[in-house]
Amino acid sequence: MSDFIQTKKKDLILIIAVLIIASAGMLINHLLHQKPASRLEVQVDGQVVATYDLSENLDTIIEGAGGGTNHLIIQNGMAWISEASCPDKVCVNQGKVQLNGQIIVCLPNRMTAQVITQEK
Repeated sequence: MSDFIQTKKKDLILIIAVLIIASAGMLINHLLHQKPASRLEVQVDGQVVATYDLSENLDTIIEGAGGGTNHLIIQNGMAWISEASCPDKVCVNQGKVQLNGQIIVCLPNRMTAQVITQEK
């Protein structure tokens, strides 16, 4: 019985240590990507087609590869896809992006929109 309790204690300590390490990693990642973002870089089929300033409101259509379209909106420093011609609408459901490194991806239209910081 004593061995069983010792094993349970060790398992519990291991689980707590893993949770602490994972939480610390997530916190560090969040802090690193919290730099003020200033631009949104849009690529279609791996080529940069546009770069937009996140401080300026915008409502535009991005022509994707193969004739597909994505309706991009930038408002109040955030960007999102409100409509898309793709069948799965994953890009629409990704929500708003505003922090450095965040990205919206539409695989059927081969379009990506990534938040990037102003390089100095």
